[in-house]
Amino acid sequence: MGTSDPPPEVRAWTLREWLARVRTEADPWRTRFFDALPASTRETIESSGRTAWLPMAIHVELADIMEAAYGPVRAHEHYRRSFAASLREGVFGPLVRTGTRIFGTTPATLLRWLHRGWDASFRNAGRAAGEVLGPGRGQVVYSGLPPVCTASDPWLDSAQGSIYGSLDAIGFDGVVRVDKSTRSEGRMIISIEWSKRARG
Repeated sequence: MGTSDPPPEVRAWTLREWLARVRTEADPWRTRFFDALPASTRETIESSGRTAWLPMAIHVELADIMEAAYGPVRAHEHYRRSFAASLREGVFGPLVRTGTRIFGTTPATLLRWLHRGWDASFRNAGRAAGEVLGPGRGQVVYSGLPPVCTASDPWLDSAQGSIYGSLDAIGFDGVVRVDKSTRSEGRMIISIEWSKRARG
């Protein structure tokens, strides 16, 4: 980003929902997270209207705190549960229901509509585009990511848990792989393979 570029930002509702979901977690994880969260950051989030735009650095800060407080495995599980819940009942619920009415309930549907969720949550923070590569295969290509994002492994890795959560929400199993080899160019690619979850 050049010095005249607008700063990357995130909707306050994504941060408020993040804190709300952590509040439902068991201790000691919940306490560890909130003990590590600076009071000024918490105040900024909680005092902002849901549709306000806040610095993207706060979103990254929460990811860094989450991994330090939870560890990478538990943080991954948290993102997986939280994103599944947001697709079922959270702010993305109406968007997902619209997409599934048009295209059906499949991972391909989510990939086609993923950019809408990204654009609703972030601005001046690059883009995320879902691509269907074939039956049971697709990818998410992140491009133009700002340095504040690409410098944080916890932030980049959180996307993997979120995508697993999206598969859980619609009843699919899958394998999600993260390629961060082009992060210095503001890019990341997540490859996805999926199959319908067996009932039983």
